[in-house]
Amino acid sequence: MLFYVKNKAVLSLAVALVFASVSLLLKYHLGLDWNLLIERGTAGQFVIGLGLILASDLILVTLLLVIFHTAFVRLWMEMAGYFSRQRIHDVLAGGLLAASEEMFFRGVLLQYMTRTLDWSPYYAVAISAAAFALCHVIWKKRLALFSIWAFWEGAVLGAIYIYTGSLPVVMAVNAAHDV
Repeated sequence: MLFYVKNKAVLSLAVALVFASVSLLLKYHLGLDWNLLIERGTAGQFVIGLGLILASDLILVTLLLVIFHTAFVRLWMEMAGYFSRQRIHDVLAGGLLAASEEMFFRGVLLQYMTRTLDWSPYYAVAISAAAFALCHVIWKKRLALFSIWAFWEGAVLGAIYIYTGSLPVVMAVNAAHDV
């Protein structure tokens, strides 16, 4: 669903506003404490986080190329075609949507499971990544497999959040990655 939304700037901005509003309401209702400070090491954490998610993309693409060869290339090109209609304002609005997604999936869901329910970070990252992937399903049958990629990305973003404890870092990483 969110991949579809990111093809349209106005829809991306509307959904970003919904994610941010719901996340803030849940934050206060559940008594969650977000680290929103941008400190001296934040830029370094951002660079490491972005590098980590880009490296994970490279590893995943390489692995899928080795396993599936030209079938993966055709599927990748079909996925690229899915986003080929995007203009610069669609891409930038999609980046804002990505940042607001983090408020919910990491700031609310992941934090609630680890701090309030006292779940293991491993389980909490897996559950938040699964929710992230479900929201990124593409309803074209051949492209639905990219939700597995979204699960992986959600797990990487969850690990970045657990490691840094900084919501602005993971928001910036997801936004930069999507842009």
